[in-house]
Amino acid sequence: MLGALEKHGALKGSVMGIARILRCNPFIRGGYDPVPDYFTLRRNRATDKQDKEQHIG
Repeated sequence: MLGALEKHGALKGSVMGIARILRCNPFIRGGYDPVPDYFTLRRNRATDKQDKEQHIG
């Protein structure tokens, strides 16, 4: 959450941080979810591809 606040400011960072916290539940696949460089409420899909490549290779 602090990274989102630093990168996107108080309003957008708070909204993004809360959305990221709400994604933390037993029904969602976990993993590394860094703060993206642009504002979005969706999960960073680029890291999903990297995780899959590391598990395969």
